[in-house]
Amino acid sequence: MFVPEVLQNVADSVVGHSRITVLRPWTRLADSRWTLYICARLSVPECGTIPTETNWYLVFDPASVSVTVFPSKVGGITATHQHQSFNDEGPATLPWRLGNPCLNRQAAAFARVAWAGEPKAIDEKIWWHLERLLVWIDAGASDKLAVPGEPLELPSGPGQTSFPVVGFTSSVDDLQYWQAMNGQWGWADLARLPRSVASYGITAFHGKGQKSIRELKWGRLIAAQESSATALWIALDRLPVVAPWELPRTWAALSSYLETVGVDLGEVLVRSGADRRHRTKDSGPVMMLLGFPLSYTIGEPPLRYHWLAIDGVELADLRAKKNGFRANENTRQFIDRSRASLNSNLKWLRTVNWEPEEIRARAGPENVVPSKRVLVIGAGSLGSAVCENLVRMGLIEMGVLDADLLDVGNLTRHALGMDAVGRNKASALASALNLIMPDANVTGFASSFPPTDTEIAEQVRSFDVIVDCSGSDSVLDALSMFDWGDEKTFVSLAMTWKGEGLLVFTASETSFPTVDAKESFADFGVPPASLDDARIEGIGCWHPVFPADASDVRLWGAIGSKAILRAIRSPQRRCEYFRQGVDGTVERQDA
Repeated sequence: MFVPEVLQNVADSVVGHSRITVLRPWTRLADSRWTLYICARLSVPECGTIPTETNWYLVFDPASVSVTVFPSKVGGITATHQHQSFNDEGPATLPWRLGNPCLNRQAAAFARVAWAGEPKAIDEKIWWHLERLLVWIDAGASDKLAVPGEPLELPSGPGQTSFPVVGFTSSVDDLQYWQAMNGQWGWADLARLPRSVASYGITAFHGKGQKSIRELKWGRLIAAQESSATALWIALDRLPVVAPWELPRTWAALSSYLETVGVDLGEVLVRSGADRRHRTKDSGPVMMLLGFPLSYTIGEPPLRYHWLAIDGVELADLRAKKNGFRANENTRQFIDRSRASLNSNLKWLRTVNWEPEEIRARAGPENVVPSKRVLVIGAGSLGSAVCENLVRMGLIEMGVLDADLLDVGNLTRHALGMDAVGRNKASALASALNLIMPDANVTGFASSFPPTDTEIAEQVRSFDVIVDCSGSDSVLDALSMFDWGDEKTFVSLAMTWKGEGLLVFTASETSFPTVDAKESFADFGVPPASLDDARIEGIGCWHPVFPADASDVRLWGAIGSKAILRAIRSPQRRCEYFRQGVDGTVERQDA
């Protein structure tokens, strides 16, 4: 078999290495990947999970020019350590286990490199991974893979994949509450995220007998969902981890661990099974939730209460039988207790804290959005783009007001799709926004402004921030005449003709200063509308179309959204004109 010269040079250069020995030359797999079978030696004393010599497979993928290292099934490590994938045995067709150590710093993915300074040349890249492997096994044998001050990495468990996923919300108040519940158990309701693939949110916790003890706060859509799954929860005082760093693999291992923290899993299963059988309508497998205080940084006090989930927990129902035993309650309790000592594998599910600041972590800590209730007047193209941005950014308590219906022609620039055609824009947009984020709580008002319905008018007054995206002078006049009751933060956004620019006016007052806004807009000398540039939608001459494409709307929607956040953080009268150049650059002018 012909081995590429660059790979052969690596194998040749290993000869004589004090800590690495090639056990088998480069081998090409059916999928075109290349493997090098090696033995790596510690430079520190061995430990119970990493002996002095361990065997590894280095796998090189020419297609992605990537290198991965896996422990061998023969002579390789079998435990899972920190900074390592769950070390499962994997398919019988592979000679290696699946527990590849993390030899790359995770944050480096943002810079599209594996580690600062990782070489690009193939031979240097392979050597870099071999050297990192030697560092990793030494750190693992010395219990130095994770040190105080580093971000905590949750342990891996058998069966975990990206989906199914179980989400929950957990704040500082939750931490204090659950720490006081240590050792107790109960039930939880889970709702499936609408239209999602195997994604669930914990909506409520109950004590024994289904007595409600704690409800989780969700957005309008998840809160309206009926429970689609049941879970048994157990509160613990620490992360349930088996040394060196993995979740228990079997029921027996989990039971053994829980015994060390004062929880009798067999007894919990007996009592929870009996509790559930009192409700004869409940049957079928449940999930199990294990909760514990969690610090995000090693060595620091806990910040949140976290939940782990196990799928497919069988509790004996009223029809459960066991050969050689009477079909009675004692037998059913025996069946439940026996589960705690089984050597069958657990199936762990991925769990995530969907607390608002957690799910918006990608925005960065400096972009935390103040808690304000926002009303957007006008659910057209600009209004829909602004609304979507605000919800994703954290302004989740929102109202949208518009009396118009969505037409097919609107789809060229609108955030909504064909499933909303013929529906009221505000109501359809509110429904779509509530689908975007699990904490979104958006209400649509099928009304023009000012609303003639007294109930809608009263609800409109309850918002803190009023955003006008109507592009209508008559709406500006109505904003100044409407009785707001107290001081509001006002923002008016209007695209200029052909999407050439965006006019922004902000104020924080008890009524909207219409005269000042109009005069400030006029001072900019905005290019006037020209019907010569307008296109007619459909047959006839009665409906000229405002000329701007989706990219213009998205651009001004983004800039308008940032203007709204500036007005919330620093409320004052301000008038700005953002103008788009022919090359796509944007310049800003102040009135």
